[in-house]
Amino acid sequence: MMKLIKITAIWCISCIYMNELLKDIQYEYETLDFDYDRNKKEIEKYNIGKTLPVYILLDENDKEINRLIGEKSKKQMIEFLKGNK
Repeated sequence: MMKLIKITAIWCISCIYMNELLKDIQYEYETLDFDYDRNKKEIEKYNIGKTLPVYILLDENDKEINRLIGEKSKKQMIEFLKGNK
């Protein structure tokens, strides 16, 4: 089963917007949420820059297959999630 890694921060307005938008989208991935400030050690391996939010899709072997960075439209988010099945 594929996984969705969500890396956000409580101070990030774009993260709040994208998390609300994501609630309206149907997807079937196991989701792991990480906070940019609190989970530095856990997210280190994903090579995150300074732009948030970051959404990473991993295949069943935990290999990255796609990444979405920054605030996007609902259409772009749907394409990101649905285009990787």
